[in-house]
Amino acid sequence: MSGAHLVIASGGTGGHFYPTLAVAREFLRSHSDGRVTLLISGKHVEEQRKISSEFGIDAIEIPSVRLPGSLVGKLYFPFSMLSCVLKARSVLSQLRPSVVLGMGSFAAVPACFAVDGKRVPLVLHEGNSYMGKANRFFVRKARAIGLSLPLADTGQVKGTPYEEVGMPLREAIVNASRDDSPCDPAYRPSLGLANDRKTILVFGGSQGAKAVNQLFAQATKFLANEAEKIQFIHLTGSDDNAEIIEAYKSAGILASVRRADSHIEECYRAADLVVCRSGASSICELALFGKPLVLIPLPTAADDHQTVNATVLEKAGAAKRLNQLTATPEELADIIRNVLDDPQAWSERGEKLRQFGKPNAAAGMVALIDRVLEEKG
Repeated sequence: MSGAHLVIASGGTGGHFYPTLAVAREFLRSHSDGRVTLLISGKHVEEQRKISSEFGIDAIEIPSVRLPGSLVGKLYFPFSMLSCVLKARSVLSQLRPSVVLGMGSFAAVPACFAVDGKRVPLVLHEGNSYMGKANRFFVRKARAIGLSLPLADTGQVKGTPYEEVGMPLREAIVNASRDDSPCDPAYRPSLGLANDRKTILVFGGSQGAKAVNQLFAQATKFLANEAEKIQFIHLTGSDDNAEIIEAYKSAGILASVRRADSHIEECYRAADLVVCRSGASSICELALFGKPLVLIPLPTAADDHQTVNATVLEKAGAAKRLNQLTATPEELADIIRNVLDDPQAWSERGEKLRQFGKPNAAAGMVALIDRVLEEKG
């Protein structure tokens, strides 16, 4: 494997890019004479190229197209995709990779199409418990698949060798999860919170925060009697937070409400309960911390994969699942009261969640790639 060149086809959202970056950095650490090139696409290309360059990793933009929704789009789609594949093929012929890793997003499709799987092995990484469209399409072409979470239906791999390596995560997240010391006593007060109350972390993610925000705004009035026992870190994904701030204030509940937190790992450490969507990255991050977890799957997620993720965890006793379409503010308030009344049961859920956490996921993914390279010879 001397001088091996890994090309990773990724891009799209941060949920695909940051695991890509983690694998790339680990590959370079473990291959002193190795090389990594990223093939990226989507609206965050410039930002991702800049981040990659900070780590000394080359990133090349290649065009990609999403599956169309309109009839006209469907008519033009084969021609648009062909153009993207030809561009990817040209780039790959110049790069001469030893192996190509597809990270499962729409941005990876042209490169996975273009790679000659007989000469250059293709490896896939799947983040969710329900395999995405891109990976389902290329699964028979791949030599191996790395999984973040257990598949709900292992038949999706179509006989291709697979391994649960975990989700490669940012070093800041992994390092914080390895620190078993209590949360810094100055952290909660720095947010205007107290150290003697149960802290509930709420976030909805960039694609689906609104419904979660509204549910909590409505639930606060049912939690007024618990106001002296609980407090919230609520990351709304929005700068328009006056309504939800007022809802917490009216119920007499301490809350730190803001768009996001660039150091989410500190929020994880401070939390006694987390309520969030069930995207794979969020689940895998929280699994490292073993926090009691309530999942509200985004119902519009592709193939309803977030519901599948949440169901896998719920069946394992590792999380509680709420259906956004049927959940009520009263039901949410009852869950929070139950956390106060039966902390041991919720602590056990958190410990069961830890079995899904794999802090060495990046190294596991690189080891899988290395085995494919060894088989290739």
